[in-house]
Amino acid sequence: MEKKDKLRERVEKLLLILNKGLIGKEKIIKLGMLSVLSGENLILIGPPGTAKSEISRRFNRIFKEESYFEYLLTKFTTPEEIFGPLSIHKLQEDKFERNTGGYIPTSRIVFLDEIFKANSSILNTLLTIINEKVFHNGVKREKVPLISLIGASNEIPIGNDELTALYDRFLIRGTVGYVSDEEIELLLETVDSEMIIPEELKFSVEELGEIREKSGEVKVSDNIRKAIKDIRTEYNRTFYDEKSEIISDRKLVKIMKLIRISAYINGRNGVDFSDLLLLSDCLWNDVKNVEKVAKIVLDTVRRNITRQN
Repeated sequence: MEKKDKLRERVEKLLLILNKGLIGKEKIIKLGMLSVLSGENLILIGPPGTAKSEISRRFNRIFKEESYFEYLLTKFTTPEEIFGPLSIHKLQEDKFERNTGGYIPTSRIVFLDEIFKANSSILNTLLTIINEKVFHNGVKREKVPLISLIGASNEIPIGNDELTALYDRFLIRGTVGYVSDEEIELLLETVDSEMIIPEELKFSVEELGEIREKSGEVKVSDNIRKAIKDIRTEYNRTFYDEKSEIISDRKLVKIMKLIRISAYINGRNGVDFSDLLLLSDCLWNDVKNVEKVAKIVLDTVRRNITRQN
């Protein structure tokens, strides 16, 4: 079995384990897996009690060396609570440094519930960590091992310029809700049991680096590039009057990396049209436009497939 086939089989087994005991969360688990393997951030939009924190904790467990931090933010949350307390010893030496062990600056997977309630003092530091993978600890610039930040919120910051920059750093967006009427019986039959991930399925940080490096060799054909261009054109036409809906250049660059990793994980040497369906989970900003964006992506992909054939 080729290495890429083994990777696909490994991911498929992990997805089955990660979904254990969760009802109706298959798509979110897939998006979360992709966000972690690609080193991108995931935002989950939905009401309380929809397993957002449980989903995040599970992704930490796919690593050989677990390193996880989670916190519920409020407007009163202080930097000490998520970046670590000030070092008394260092203060005695007239140095302003934090003890960051066990907090965000030393964690690989981070879950922040109600992330858009972050105040300015926290927001600016979070942006630096996300953008540069660096934490300014006093006068020192410390490298941050962050792989993926998973945020959750009941609402999105439409119209709030200060929070828009943070929101834009979440390439992958997912909506989570309560189980449907058709699934309620499955939920009632759910029995709590420990989720056990075999060691041979877990990833090391080095393996993640290899996946990202090898995915750079995945080819993107002219037909795929044309389809992406068409999706962007149709998106801009549809949302011409909506200031909240915009595709930044940064997002397009990240999308190209994402679809290459998607193809690589699925054992392909080139991106195909099925990978482009991921754009439905990347492009929308306002929740009310989720279905509209999905239709744009699906219809455009179908037209390009027909044109190619």
